[in-house]
Amino acid sequence: MMRDPYFFDQVDVLKNLLGIKDAKELEQAEADITGIRLLDVDNACESGQFNLPRVLAIHKHIFGDIYEWAGKIRIIPIVKGERVLGGDTVRYSWPDSIEHDCISALKNLNETDWSALGVYETAEVFTKLIAALWQVHPFREGNTRTVITFATQFAEAHGFRMDKSLLKDSAAYVRDALVKASDGQYSDYRYLVKIFEDAIRRG
Repeated sequence: MMRDPYFFDQVDVLKNLLGIKDAKELEQAEADITGIRLLDVDNACESGQFNLPRVLAIHKHIFGDIYEWAGKIRIIPIVKGERVLGGDTVRYSWPDSIEHDCISALKNLNETDWSALGVYETAEVFTKLIAALWQVHPFREGNTRTVITFATQFAEAHGFRMDKSLLKDSAAYVRDALVKASDGQYSDYRYLVKIFEDAIRRG
């Protein structure tokens, strides 16, 4: 099996600009740095259309101090065993399909008439379209933070502001809900709809 090129040669830790080779230490450093970068991400990535370059720019802004490949589409397939799927993985996009799948998901988001939908309908439709974008998983790491940041920016620009603090405080729930909503024919959208609806009503 080919070694993951994103890892250091001798240890199973993502190569990073900080030179950290301990997984726990990198996890803490990443949390600290991205927490700060998220504070001004809306100002840094507020202009332009809601397209793939915007998704890449958000990831670059959040993770650019940690990973050389921040803002770049991943070059390998990935699998992640998920507790809420009984150890199975979401079927993420294959590397050569990522750009196409992102553009397709974003096209559906941009072509929806959000002004015609009530709060629950908005949450329901937004859930399915954001889950489709998240399932692409364009990056080697940092997909949830990037997609949720994009989602809150998109929502505010389209007239249904979301309570970002609720999503942040419920980060583990949000990720699990995204997993459940990205399980192919077995996708269960209820959990993500619930927190998106709550975030919209509180926003």
